[in-house]
Amino acid sequence: MIVHYSYQKNKRQERISQKTLDTTFLSLIENGANCPPFISRAILDTAKKVYHFNDSNQSNILKPGQMIVVGIDALEPAGRALSQCKKKECMVTVYNDAEDDQIRAQYGTAGLRRNKILRITTQAWEQGVLLTQEDLAYKILHCGLRTVARDIKHFKEQNVFVPTRGQQKDIGPGTSHKIMAVELMLKRKDELQIAQLLYHSLNAIERYTLSFARIAILNEKGFSIEEIAFVVQLSKRLVEEYIMLYKRYKDNPKYKERLDEILGKAKNFDNIGVRFLNDKKKSKGALS
Repeated sequence: MIVHYSYQKNKRQERISQKTLDTTFLSLIENGANCPPFISRAILDTAKKVYHFNDSNQSNILKPGQMIVVGIDALEPAGRALSQCKKKECMVTVYNDAEDDQIRAQYGTAGLRRNKILRITTQAWEQGVLLTQEDLAYKILHCGLRTVARDIKHFKEQNVFVPTRGQQKDIGPGTSHKIMAVELMLKRKDELQIAQLLYHSLNAIERYTLSFARIAILNEKGFSIEEIAFVVQLSKRLVEEYIMLYKRYKDNPKYKERLDEILGKAKNFDNIGVRFLNDKKKSKGALS
């Protein structure tokens, strides 16, 4: 059977169009209220007019360079038809200001694109959303699908985990690039080499390491994952990953000296976080 390019293109566009807020709303109305398509479309149009959705300004929640995208709920099992999957919104950073400029100057446009693939898919995954290669190519990065596939293959060959819908079967044992960067630091790998492997700036590697140190210290102080996530302003999923990494290495004498060096970077810094959480607990106790 010969599959024409136009047919593949139409099917691809059909898949992409299924992951929009409009399509999600229409699906809920049609399946939940058993409405025919023309009625559900009329309801959608009326809702937009009443609540001024088309005129809404999201500047109060989005920072420059960020965008809202719709992907597949990460809890949806692999192999389920796209039309039957639950969709979720997530916020991703398409342009990260000066850091992206620095990465482009250092690694070129291809390196910047690979950095964005890691950043965007990880941000979505931390929010419980999985994006497809088509999402990345046609809705976010506006490049060729083969280019995205080639970039993801490159990372896979380097054992760098890219959390996309297509890689869902690997998500269990997979480790995000942030955790990988810190683990390589624990093993005393060269910072510059780590940055080059992930197409990152040295500042980003330092930021991941500091986050790990802060989380490890707060975890040792007995604070919950929710409390730590609030203080460090990271997702609970990522906090859990950092804690798992810390527990894996903290009792190994081979890494004790290096671990102490890394934790030392955050001890003074997180006195503020510890005081804040302690004050928060005291205030709760006073109110109860």
